[in-house]
Amino acid sequence: MKLKEYLYKTPEMTEEKLLKLMEENISVVKKPLKERVRYLHKEIPLIKAFLKEFDLIQEKKSYLTRSQRTQVNGFVGMCLIMMTKNGGESESND
Repeated sequence: MKLKEYLYKTPEMTEEKLLKLMEENISVVKKPLKERVRYLHKEIPLIKAFLKEFDLIQEKKSYLTRSQRTQVNGFVGMCLIMMTKNGGESESND
């Protein structure tokens, strides 16, 4: 399922909130994966590149290794779950 479909089914979640949560938690992603995703998507910021790669994985068009795809899915999935548990809010309440 593409990211837009996840967000459509849960109106309390928005892409902006997800991006913010991903930015706060990017430190859990290992450096080699960040470098590979950054290399593949030089034209966009790293966090948005992870979302783009997530969609490419769902479409089976990703150039990442199987292990890297699993890590991207895990990171984005973790952030989606965290956002859902927080009722659509990130950890740091504004």
